[in-house]
Amino acid sequence: MGITSGAAFLLEFLLIAHPRKVNVVANRFLGLFIITVGFAMLEIPLFYKNFHLSHPNLFEMIGLSRFLTAPFLYISILYFTSICKKFEPKNLWHFLPFILFFIFRIPFFVIGKNFEFDEEERKIVFFILRTALPLQVLIYWVLSFVTLQKHLKSIKQFSSSIEKNDLQWLKYFLLILLIIIVTWLNLVFFDLKYLIDLTPFLYLTSIFFLAYFSLQQREIFDFSESELNELSSIRIYKKNGPKRVSDIRLNEIDTKIRLLIDHEKVYLENDLSLPKLAKKISASCNETSFAINELYQDNFYNFINKYRIEEAKTLLLSDRYSQLNILGIAYESGFNSKTTFNTTFKKYVGLSPTEFVKSNISLIKKEA
Repeated sequence: MGITSGAAFLLEFLLIAHPRKVNVVANRFLGLFIITVGFAMLEIPLFYKNFHLSHPNLFEMIGLSRFLTAPFLYISILYFTSICKKFEPKNLWHFLPFILFFIFRIPFFVIGKNFEFDEEERKIVFFILRTALPLQVLIYWVLSFVTLQKHLKSIKQFSSSIEKNDLQWLKYFLLILLIIIVTWLNLVFFDLKYLIDLTPFLYLTSIFFLAYFSLQQREIFDFSESELNELSSIRIYKKNGPKRVSDIRLNEIDTKIRLLIDHEKVYLENDLSLPKLAKKISASCNETSFAINELYQDNFYNFINKYRIEEAKTLLLSDRYSQLNILGIAYESGFNSKTTFNTTFKKYVGLSPTEFVKSNISLIKKEA
């Protein structure tokens, strides 16, 4: 546990002073989350060193810092998934449990004694103290996971390649964190020995996992400030909802998009995004997004990748296939990775690229 806390403090420093200077605000809150985890780990060896007897107030503050752990993680994820990184005063409400419990412990800090309660009140207070933190952790874990799922859906409105900004590493970390939460709940409520023995190892593994991925992360929203402002103004599309663009303007945008798709094959650009497409047709991101949603009943990501798959099918059945491998075909079709290409191809065609080639070769032989 001492090694784990030391690793956490080192990672916290690296996140707050991230060497790549990416997702700065999000990483600062993630660093604060990690430091509270580090203090939670440190609390155990400190207890066995009787630190709670020699420095009771400081030890109590370390315990109270646990109520900051879940809010710091959630706010970090909010900043990771938010296009405009603006501080919102409503985020301060997430620290209310910490403030309430701090107020509750003021008598201990001042005179070294707790509030006095009768027997019935003591039972209620003990129940609240025992369940408040686990309940907070579970609620915020769910909120964090749901926020990441929404992010994956929202980035498909403006990006044709989501591998760089889908935050899958953070999703995997949350799943590992869930395992840690379960082992921690075992310590609090169930006391199953085989899980207790695994707890320090799981804690240490999760810290190294987060360190590995967080230090490799890229800027999630790699757009100019004007593009970010435009993207933040895009409203959620609702079928049969109010029209944000007139029919005349829709037809004009549709014509321009068709020209770019059919004649310039703009979908072959690996880094194509909604702002880039909007700029090419002299329209705003809001107009372009609405036009694609309204006219094609699809998001930007699916709209572009359908054309890429059709291009890939043509390349796979041409002489180019003998010159290029599957990865080459993927790049030639506009994809950035073989994994995304294979997944998307199977989604729309029902076969993997290799199976598609084999099935068409068999069909040609039969026809011959």
